[in-house]
Amino acid sequence: MMDSIISDPRKDPLGAMMLDYLKGNQQAFVEVESSTLEMWEMPGKTMFRSYAEMDELERQALALCRGRILDVGAGSGCHSLYLQQQGLDVDALDISPGCIRVMELQQVKNIVHQNLFSLSEKKYDTILMLMNGLGICGSLDGCNLFLQFVKIILEDGGQVIAESTVLEVPDEEALDFEEEEDEYQGQTEFVMRYGDIVSDSFDWIYLDFATLETLVTFNGLECELLATDTAGKYLVQIF
Repeated sequence: MMDSIISDPRKDPLGAMMLDYLKGNQQAFVEVESSTLEMWEMPGKTMFRSYAEMDELERQALALCRGRILDVGAGSGCHSLYLQQQGLDVDALDISPGCIRVMELQQVKNIVHQNLFSLSEKKYDTILMLMNGLGICGSLDGCNLFLQFVKIILEDGGQVIAESTVLEVPDEEALDFEEEEDEYQGQTEFVMRYGDIVSDSFDWIYLDFATLETLVTFNGLECELLATDTAGKYLVQIF
């Protein structure tokens, strides 16, 4: 997910769903299928939440943003819009053409339709990755690549403010993971569907903090656990 963009609208269910939501279909939702987790739905309303509707971790993350900001996986632009309204300089990055169009309609100012790794010409003070944003790394190797790359695009004294979730894996599933020693239990593969529009499968990862801290230290960075919630989601600062 970090090294490509979606070029075919027929493979952009999230963007198509959000555009329909903006056109008045308040019941629009995307189905999310996982190779290891139960299927769930992502409603349009969730993607367009206001600051008042955001959870405490999101609000804390937004309060920590400073300097030139990169909102990775900006989606509808709800976080970028809030930061923009606070007078902050924010680039809203997404790989989805539908999300790019949604952000244009929402009047997000600085919209970037590129993949994260294409931004080596710019530097940021804050890289913001909410809604389990670290998941785009896809794998433990992907996390290492990401942590190496952020050192290139972070200004001196810069920070990554990100969310991930610790998965509760049932005992019988944990046994399956043990059979493949190289498979980290937080790794999964997703496919999104909206009507006849189906995404390509893509890798995603849910990182526990101890594993993330090990990877961060290995890559010569530091991190701090800022907050957690009762569902296993946590907020982290990497610097």
